[in-house]
Amino acid sequence: MIISPAPLATKPWRFDPDSIPFDGDLLERGHIADKLTGFVNRLQAGAVLSIDAPWGEGKTWFGNHWSAKLREGGHKVVFVNAFEQDYIEDPFMLIAAELATLLDDKKGAAEKLRVTAAAVMKALLPIGTKALINAAGRLALGTADLSGGFEKALEAAQDRAGETAEKWVEKRLEDHAHEKNSVDDYKDALIEFAEKEDKPVVVFIDELDRCNPAFAVRLIERIKHFFEIENLVFVLLMNREQLENAIKGIYGADTDAAAYLGKFVHLFFRLPSNATNRFVPNALLRFGFGPSSPDADLVDSFSHHLEIWVKRANLSLRDVERACALFALATDRESGGLLAYLITLRLKKPKLYAGLLKKSPEAYKESIVWLNSFMAPVKAGQAAPTATTSPNFYTGCLMELHTSAQHHPNPVHMPYLDIHERGVIGSAENRFRHRAIEMVLKQIDLSLEV
Repeated sequence: MIISPAPLATKPWRFDPDSIPFDGDLLERGHIADKLTGFVNRLQAGAVLSIDAPWGEGKTWFGNHWSAKLREGGHKVVFVNAFEQDYIEDPFMLIAAELATLLDDKKGAAEKLRVTAAAVMKALLPIGTKALINAAGRLALGTADLSGGFEKALEAAQDRAGETAEKWVEKRLEDHAHEKNSVDDYKDALIEFAEKEDKPVVVFIDELDRCNPAFAVRLIERIKHFFEIENLVFVLLMNREQLENAIKGIYGADTDAAAYLGKFVHLFFRLPSNATNRFVPNALLRFGFGPSSPDADLVDSFSHHLEIWVKRANLSLRDVERACALFALATDRESGGLLAYLITLRLKKPKLYAGLLKKSPEAYKESIVWLNSFMAPVKAGQAAPTATTSPNFYTGCLMELHTSAQHHPNPVHMPYLDIHERGVIGSAENRFRHRAIEMVLKQIDLSLEV
C-alpha cells in the first residue's frame, strides 16, 4: 500500500512563557517538580542541585516548566542556556549579568551588583584581553579611532608580555589585595539582595554538558568560588557522564571526576525515563499520523512495536522523534514491526545496521544473537507462549526473517512467522520472506544511489 507523503520534520520546540506550567505533561513529571520545589524551599543556606539525564530525555522541557512553576510560586528565577553562550570569555560574566537583571529593584540597586561584578571581571580576564576590551571601550565612546586605539592596546599588551617575571610577580602581589576586596564587595552586594527574598533565588543552568569542556568546568568552579551564598540555589540540567568526561579532559584521564564534581554539587537527582514509551503516539501525531489518518492501522502497528524497542533499547525522547521521522520517510509502512526494529538498529546500533545494508552474513548472525537475548525463557514443563501479542512472537519473527535471508532458496521451518507474519511484515512481502529485511532497509536508507 502506497501512502501519501508525511512531513519529515517538525518545528523545534520552544518554551512558551505564557503557557501553563506542565501543560501537556505526557511523561507525568509535574509531581517531580513539586517534590524538588519542596527541597529548594528548605535550602535557605544555598546549594547546587544536579538534574541528571542522558541527552534527549527532556531535561530542557522539564527545566523550563519547573522554572515557570517556581516563578508562579513566588521564586525569583533565572534560566541560562550555557551552550548558547559558551563563547563568553569567562562564565562569571554570564551568571553575574543574569543575576543583576533579575535582582534589579528599579531603584538603581542592581547597579551596585554590576559595578562590583565588573571589578571582579577585571581581575579574572587575561592581561591581553583586558587591553583589547579597553580599546573596544574607547572605540565605542568615540575616543579612539580603529587603527590607533587597537594599535596602542596591542603595544600595551606586548609591553606587559615583555616584563620580567620578577616585575610581573610584584605587580600581581600588589593587585591581589585589591582583587580580593573586589570579590568580597561583589559577594556582599549579592548577599544584600538575596537575603531580602522570602524564598531562595533559583538559577537554572541548562546544556552544561554540551559546552566547551573548559567553559563547563570553569562555570561550576565559578559557582563555588563566587556564588556560594545563602538563599541562592543553582540547578544544573546536565548529563553527568558527559560532564565528568569534560572534567577528565581538563585535568587528566586519571582524575576522579565523580569525586571532583561532588565538591561542587550538593544533591544529585536523576530524571526518570521509564515513561518514554508514552511519548510515541504524541511524536507520531506531530508528524501528521493521527487517529483519523487513512493508514491508522499501520501507524498503530508501528507505534506498538516501537514502544517495545523503547524499553528494550532504552530509546530517549529524541530517539523516538527521530524514529518517527524515519517512519514518515518510508513510502510503504505496511511492515510496521520490521520498520520499528530496523529503525531502532539504525539509531542505537549503526554498525550492525550498516552490516545488514551490506548483506553481511556476520551482521545477520550478530542480529540473531542480539534478538535472542530478548526472548523470555520458557521454564521446564511450561508451554511456549501462543498469543501473537507476546513479545516472544515478535522477536521470534524477526529472528526467522534473518534466518530466511541466509538460507534462501532452502528456507527452514518458520513457526513464528507462519503464525504471526502479518503482524510484523504485513502482506506485501508474504511471499518474499528472504527479502523482507532488504526491502524494508531500502525504505529508511538515506543513500542517494540510483
